[in-house]
Amino acid sequence: MNTAATHKLLVLLATLAAALATPGPALSYGWPVEPFHRQHPVRAYLGDPRIGADGHGGQSRSLHFGVDVSAPNGTPVYAVASGRISLHPLHPSEVVLVESGGVTYEYWHIVPAVSSGYAIAFRTVLGHIEKPWAHVHFAERHGSTYLNPLRPGGLTPYRDKTTPSVRALLVRHDRGGGLDLIADAFDTTPMPVAAPWNDKPVAPALVEWRVHRKGAAATAWSAAVDFRTTLPRASFDAVYDAKTSQNYASTTGDYRFVLLRGWHGAGTYVLDVRVADTAGNAATRSLTFTV
Repeated sequence: MNTAATHKLLVLLATLAAALATPGPALSYGWPVEPFHRQHPVRAYLGDPRIGADGHGGQSRSLHFGVDVSAPNGTPVYAVASGRISLHPLHPSEVVLVESGGVTYEYWHIVPAVSSGYAIAFRTVLGHIEKPWAHVHFAERHGSTYLNPLRPGGLTPYRDKTTPSVRALLVRHDRGGGLDLIADAFDTTPMPVAAPWNDKPVAPALVEWRVHRKGAAATAWSAAVDFRTTLPRASFDAVYDAKTSQNYASTTGDYRFVLLRGWHGAGTYVLDVRVADTAGNAATRSLTFTV
């Protein structure tokens, strides 16, 4: 074996040893871009609406299954944990997967610098952010369940002192004679995001509601959606109203959450809605209406 081949083998063995030395994913992990121990701007959250063409003349609507860490095109993207590499079977030119102790970390919109089948060491370059995305979509999956990377115990450091908002509460007649209860709500990012994605809404981690007769004791809260820990196994239509729109570079999205469909009542009622983020910052808004 020549000197170059020997050196290559030693590097490979060292990388494998480093990867296997890690017993599994830590309770928390650093950021996938440098500096690892500094918070970075996140321009899209778990559960944000995703609406687009389905490739068959129709419309595709889904829930965002990770977070978009904003960074310039060409930025190196690093493994947050050691593990075994695979390229996404449907998107091998732009998605790297790292399986680590039963957890799969997904890195989307990058030009891979690695190949399938190899062990990878913690903080090894996986690839570089692909133009024109200007972000890495980072996701954490346990089996078929996506976790919220911004939960306590996920990406660290992460601090959020902003408070989600309820822009409006809507009571709308449906075709069956009932009422649909809708909350127009959003959160803001704790760090500024570069233009043209600046000042765009993101999804609150929790939206809950209650409705009760005016003057009566308030009822218990019911969750319309809870993204605080995991992405729920719910359809887009179960979470968002048909008038919801997503963010684009040139337009700002409008997030309308379904609280209840086909509700019936007679009298004067109070609708309360509470929204919160993963840090526990919360806001409440109420609407009195008569049926």
